[in-house]
Amino acid sequence: MIGQPNQIPARFTILGPPALHHGDAQLDLGTPQQQAVLMALLAGGGGFLRIGELVDGLWGDRAPATGEAVVRTYISRIRRLLSEHGLGSAISSRSGSYGLDPALFELDATEFDDLVETARRERADGHLAVAAKRLEQALGLWTGTALAGVPGEAAERERFRLEQLRLTAAQELLRLRLDLGEHADVVAEAPLLIELNRLEEPLYEVYLLALYRSGRRAEALEVYRKVYDLLSRELGVGPGPRLRAIHDRILRADADHDEFAAPWTSGAELPPDGPEQRFVGRNAERGIFRSMLTSGRRAGLLFFRGPAGIGKSTLLRRLADDAAAAGRRVWQIHGAAPEPRERLLRCAQELAGVDEPVLLVDAFEKLRELEPWLRDDFLRRLPVDMVVVVAGRDGPSTAWLTDPAWSGTLVVRHLDALTDAESVALLESRGLDPGLRRSVADFSAGHPFPLSLAAEVGRSMSATGLPLRRDAVRFVVDNVLERLAGRAPTPLHRWALHVCAHARHTTVGLLAAVLPDGDAAELFDWLRTRPYVETAAHGLDVGGVLREALDHDLRWRDPAGYARMHLRIRHHVMEGLLRDARSPHACVAVMRTINHLRRRGGVVSRYVSQAGDGDVRLSQAAPRDHDELVTMARTSHGELTAGSVRFWLGRQPEAFSVLRCRTTGRPRGFMSWLTLRRPELEELEADPVVGEIWHDMSRRTPVPPGAHVAVARHLICPAFEAKPSPITDVFQARMLRAWLHEPGLAASYLVVVNGPLWRPLMEYLGQHELEYVRADHPYAVFGHDWLADPPQRWRDHHLDEELWGELGLFHRQDDSSPLLPRKVDDQSPA
Repeated sequence: MIGQPNQIPARFTILGPPALHHGDAQLDLGTPQQQAVLMALLAGGGGFLRIGELVDGLWGDRAPATGEAVVRTYISRIRRLLSEHGLGSAISSRSGSYGLDPALFELDATEFDDLVETARRERADGHLAVAAKRLEQALGLWTGTALAGVPGEAAERERFRLEQLRLTAAQELLRLRLDLGEHADVVAEAPLLIELNRLEEPLYEVYLLALYRSGRRAEALEVYRKVYDLLSRELGVGPGPRLRAIHDRILRADADHDEFAAPWTSGAELPPDGPEQRFVGRNAERGIFRSMLTSGRRAGLLFFRGPAGIGKSTLLRRLADDAAAAGRRVWQIHGAAPEPRERLLRCAQELAGVDEPVLLVDAFEKLRELEPWLRDDFLRRLPVDMVVVVAGRDGPSTAWLTDPAWSGTLVVRHLDALTDAESVALLESRGLDPGLRRSVADFSAGHPFPLSLAAEVGRSMSATGLPLRRDAVRFVVDNVLERLAGRAPTPLHRWALHVCAHARHTTVGLLAAVLPDGDAAELFDWLRTRPYVETAAHGLDVGGVLREALDHDLRWRDPAGYARMHLRIRHHVMEGLLRDARSPHACVAVMRTINHLRRRGGVVSRYVSQAGDGDVRLSQAAPRDHDELVTMARTSHGELTAGSVRFWLGRQPEAFSVLRCRTTGRPRGFMSWLTLRRPELEELEADPVVGEIWHDMSRRTPVPPGAHVAVARHLICPAFEAKPSPITDVFQARMLRAWLHEPGLAASYLVVVNGPLWRPLMEYLGQHELEYVRADHPYAVFGHDWLADPPQRWRDHHLDEELWGELGLFHRQDDSSPLLPRKVDDQSPA
């Protein structure tokens, strides 16, 4: 939410019926509809909302024709009300949009968030009673259902979000009371929460433990039986691994320990027989750790690095369980905890005299100021037989890598995304509806945090029908951005991040073209330091789930700005990069960028490679190449094609471009781009395909004086005839550059052997197929009349699709179809 607690006398309360207090007075906020508009502005966080967004948030698809006028009337009344109490500057307008200044108000929801976060820090420090007190204060701020009585879809979204935070805080308070031994209080309070949230398994976990520890084992077992029946009846599933594990331990009379909720101890997340069932992947990392446990000597330091949400903390918890299972004692330190140096020193004292201990250090990025001390002093004084594992968003500094003392003892592993199979396994372990798994896996791109988050949201959707798909997508996207991207220092830096996500490869030149008011070099350097930005061969790249989340958020938040950004990027690519691309490296890069910009059409991506650059160089055909090119055509396509190549090499040798292996210099493929100005009898007799093209032209616009027809007559690539590759990327870049930039081009044609493969792309690109092809020349010929459909209009044919194609998250799909691979080698179709 918005705002920070301060001494400002104006205070909004939304954790119940909405109200605004100014001094001792409570202001009349007007009708429920007017309150909905005010609450939408309040939830905007100081940003500007378009009038259309306010109309949609209030009425959705049922907006009246006078909706905009009504909303403006509400805003005028709200302004008048605020002005009467000295708050006339609170609402400002800009280009038909409105914003509410959050700095002028206190907000009870912000106070609630602050108290909850304080409670979590106190709990991490072991101050359980203080943490419980803070949560009680936070929950005491609520006076009813959030935004009670406020209508509209926007209010419903915010209400759902706030109520989820309230439920989470209530669950955390019950767990704290369980840890404090207040079992009877938990037994008394849990049933009411359960009645309001009948399918919330964590509440049953706490309730079962409280009943058992209150000496009511039989009741605990009966509650479990009822939960089992409820989940089977309502969802068609059984209890999750954690609830089953608690039930099993109650059956064994072994649920008296605090390990179900103890922070920073082995088994913190699940009971001993639970985590293995939900933990997915990281087998290589666990294998390295196990070898360190059994090496019999000091194995050194194992360092895991990776962006936020990639699963570093979860992996450390899993390693803690592995170490405990091997009989090792485990100490865990979190870098975000207060006074980390003192905690590390106390840990070192506790380690004295312990055989083969294990130290796990999380959030190492929070300990950067202590890194020299850790490297040069603390870690070197630990027991020789100790295993140390460190996890952080950044890797170790170069001082570790160049220090002879650490040579051969430092192992650094970058945590990558999960594979498709691991993603599916994680979603299955979370109990996600099979029909939703593919859309969640595709969106998450193997990133554990969105996989887990979307799985839980999807489970709720399947069980209760809520939240609505639009709200569920918004919730997941917002949390992905908050967790993985964080805040940018300025609006220009945020725009640079959006550009990097929207474009396939980001360079200083692209940033200068799209953000002319910014320092492109400085923005590029800032992007390069972000842990989620990859340094690729062709520039910077924001990949995976964060790319889709950033794109979706900007389209929703600022659709006009999103469209401007897209058009500027496309202009830079089409008018600059494509026009100037000559080397295979540049051609491949520009085709992948174009594919990325048009990925929502679902067609272009199948015809552009995704990896590799073909290891080729481009040159014009030399006389010494002619015989080899004819032989290559004969081997690939037969004597008729070989004869055509021989004829045109003699007539237009400059039309032939050859792609050669960089190491051997031998041709790997070639294409011809013929220039035809009028029918020539010799050409028609030597190459009947050209005759068919002139016949097609005769039925269309006559070629004006000075104009010409271009034909991609030969596209020869023996190793990749049936699939896209970097070589076919070069062919496509050459043709696309000519279509858009070749002077005097009246029409263009291309001849392909595998018509069924390329036909969908040709249809998407507005290329008509010639109706008649001779049986003895089984080619597919496609063409385009650039006089009737000029480049400036042609390139916008699919603009709406490029801009507004929908994010597929939570779309139900046939779970029998396999997940598409996220990455393919350079010999596979995109």
